[in-house]
Amino acid sequence: MATRTKIGRTRALRVASRLGHERLLSIERLRRRNPLVRALLAPARWWMRRGSIGVFGGLGDGLRLSMAHIPVSHAHAGAFPGGLLEVSVQEAMRRLLGPGDVFYDVGANVGFFSLAGARRVAPGGAAYAFEPVPENVAAIRDSAVLNGLDNLEVIESAAGRAAGHDRLLLIEDLSWSHLESLGSHPRTRATVDVEVVAIDDLVASGRIRPPDLVKIDVEGAEIDVLEGMRRTIEEHRPAIVCELHDTARQFVETMDGLGYATSNLEGKGSLLEAPPSVHALAMPR
Repeated sequence: MATRTKIGRTRALRVASRLGHERLLSIERLRRRNPLVRALLAPARWWMRRGSIGVFGGLGDGLRLSMAHIPVSHAHAGAFPGGLLEVSVQEAMRRLLGPGDVFYDVGANVGFFSLAGARRVAPGGAAYAFEPVPENVAAIRDSAVLNGLDNLEVIESAAGRAAGHDRLLLIEDLSWSHLESLGSHPRTRATVDVEVVAIDDLVASGRIRPPDLVKIDVEGAEIDVLEGMRRTIEEHRPAIVCELHDTARQFVETMDGLGYATSNLEGKGSLLEAPPSVHALAMPR
């Protein structure tokens, strides 16, 4: 019965995702402001949020994601069940991670890659999810418990150039939330104060183990993250997978200065000629 219920939620998410991300966001806006719509959707929303969905494919095959803090309107919801989220990143993780390794997921969102990475580095390895959005933090922790991944630690902070504090813009879809210092966003719903950490400080103090693979997706703050872990990169030479947000030139120059070769994970073309949003791989020469 429990298995059928999980499959039912997974199928329901797949069906709902066919409406499209923008349409689902429109429905969510309507639900918030219209009491009648809110009442009509309440039973389905309650049912969905009290269970989990299964991942059937990709690096996350066999994982379960708690839906308590993941809305159906989430930008990547339709990709979760089939394990189809950012396949090029998954393939890089498959090649570069193994038992005993240490994985950093910087900008972990709801934790799909954190969970997959934590499972892949077991036994003996560790995964650290850096995520400042409170709802996303709760989602990662719930799913880690659900999958029995006690080697996954959530660091409820943004990673940056130096330790300090910033304001986090909570965007309508929390996937696009980013630090206020990066600029405004037209769909900001709220702001929250967050801690910013420099990864170098955490590694140097022994708070976290040095990485073998770092995955970065921080909505434009990727160069700040790299500068905040420059010493760690120089000393431990991890592989780096990074989603770039119109920052290709800075990324290539930064990694070249650190003795790394960069490549486009999504094709054979140069990163400098790729679209503004592209996944890059940096490997020590």
